Amino acid sequence: MKAKNSTIIIACLLLASAEAIAQLEISAEIRPRFELNHGFGQVPLITDVPTAYVTQRSRINVSHNGEFADFFFGLQDIRVWGDENLASRTSTQLNTSSLGIHQAWLGFKLGQNDYLKVGRQEFAYDDQRLLSARNWPQYGQAYDALLFSRSKNKWQINLALSYNNDASKQGSGFGNNFFLADPIENRIRTLNFLYLKRNLGKNAYLSGLAIFSGYQKERQSNTIYMMATLGGHFSMQKRFSDFKANYYIQRGKSQKGKDMHSYFATAEAGWKLARLRPGIGIDLISGNDGTNTNPDYLNKEHSFDLLYGVRYLRHGRLNQYVLPSSTAGGGWVNLYPSLSRQTKKYGTVTAEWHFFWLHRPVINPLNSNQVLEGSLGSEIDLVWNYNIRNNLSLNAGFAWYMANDNFAYVKRVEPEKLAVPWFGWLMLTYKPVLFKSEK
Repeated sequence: MKAKNSTIIIACLLLASAEAIAQLEISAEIRPRFELNHGFGQVPLITDVPTAYVTQRSRINVSHNGEFADFFFGLQDIRVWGDENLASRTSTQLNTSSLGIHQAWLGFKLGQNDYLKVGRQEFAYDDQRLLSARNWPQYGQAYDALLFSRSKNKWQINLALSYNNDASKQGSGFGNNFFLADPIENRIRTLNFLYLKRNLGKNAYLSGLAIFSGYQKERQSNTIYMMATLGGHFSMQKRFSDFKANYYIQRGKSQKGKDMHSYFATAEAGWKLARLRPGIGIDLISGNDGTNTNPDYLNKEHSFDLLYGVRYLRHGRLNQYVLPSSTAGGGWVNLYPSLSRQTKKYGTVTAEWHFFWLHRPVINPLNSNQVLEGSLGSEIDLVWNYNIRNNLSLNAGFAWYMANDNFAYVKRVEPEKLAVPWFGWLMLTYKPVLFKSEK
């Protein structure tokens, strides 16, 4: 395994340097993170005890910028300290499943304004509400796709296409063509999008995004449920203020074949007052009305799918709201005032307070005779960011959720059995440039 990994890295170096060694860069990233977890992405019970562990991301990146083509290869190892499946009583040796390719793409320069990128790559657009690199999870997020981009004057256009299979389809000819994994709804079949951006001066822009995503019907190789996500983003940044807004609708078919009729809206603003930055934002993720028994309404899916967008940074650091099932399908509203304080010596401290509500009433999953609506409680997040050096940073934080009965019920827990969710972390990130040739 070690020899194989070394061969991959050496091969990448040779390929990258073949055209012009003067444009080669090798960089790395080491990111250990200590976590104390009593509710991150889960609902703790009063019988549960906090879990302490350390996760680590280790990356090595090779990039090459040529006259006609570019190359990027990123190898990463993601592990929990001590989880190696090859180890002795006194040492850790190797985890055979923790190593993988994060990015591997080839880019072609098609004139002065056009660019074509093929392979595994990150997508991060606007404030990453729907297409994101998801940097908080140690694995991150990348996409196997073809991306065409064109930038000219004040306009930018991006077009992405993808189609996914599993390894068993190689050389198998015609016939059945479904993923072996089941249920299939967990794995995307195709992701395609068109992105248009228009700069409105130096400090503002308007963009439009049309995403066409498809999920294969279970065990039906010739049926793909296609969903369209359509909308736009506006961003404006002044010297002492900033503002962002999004609005998207979803039509077509859901992952389970229902007609989509959902929407998603956000708005957030911030002001700079000396070293203070107060801000406020609101998100609305549409959901299903559990009290509406109209057959036409029931035949449609009203819960918005956040697709591949960020969750952790926008909907609370405890990661309680990530999927329609997070609120029993009722959607949610998130109002979040914030205050940041920047110092010269000790970095930036940010406090956020998230107030959550159900967007639509839902039937209590534990009591079919009870309707739930209104508040889902609130969450307080405290975050500290400190740049020790240009390539060395420290990030720490603590999140605390003040739950109520509605929160417990939509999470399918009796309120008297629910513990207080909280989560703390301390993360160190080092991103050195190991080699950079002179141009």
